[in-house]
Amino acid sequence: MIRFWLFVHIVGLVMLAAGVGIANLSGIMMDKATSSEMLAMWSRLNHKIEYIATLPGALLLLVAGTVLVDKEGYDYTTGWVAAAYVLWVVAVFLGAVVLGRHAKRIHALATEEMGSGAGPDRSTALARSPVGPVVGNLLNVIILVFLYLMIFKPGS
Repeated sequence: MIRFWLFVHIVGLVMLAAGVGIANLSGIMMDKATSSEMLAMWSRLNHKIEYIATLPGALLLLVAGTVLVDKEGYDYTTGWVAAAYVLWVVAVFLGAVVLGRHAKRIHALATEEMGSGAGPDRSTALARSPVGPVVGNLLNVIILVFLYLMIFKPGS
């Protein structure tokens, strides 16, 4: 049964990694977009991938990881286990709340600009703000820390 939950955990990791990769790509493309149409397309993809891959992957990781911690007999107060749970909450907050809302605002502005015939001035400025790159890179670091914690289990 442990192998099944390990498989589910790895599937969650693959889904999360795919979602993060697509979100990173769409974030880079939003920064390079020169039209409202392109900004609307990339921001929509960025927002949708969160619900298709990133959040489902994160939930699979949480559930399967919790089952594995229990079945393997680790204590939830062990440093690497507690750190993983705290980082999971931080990562989901940053991804869903901060970056998710950011992509949604970009999409709304780009769509409004498309409808009004105005240039992509406001949506481009928002897409090129430091919010996306800073939070996105922080999430990339958190994922690397997750991998370190899961592979090396420091302190156990």
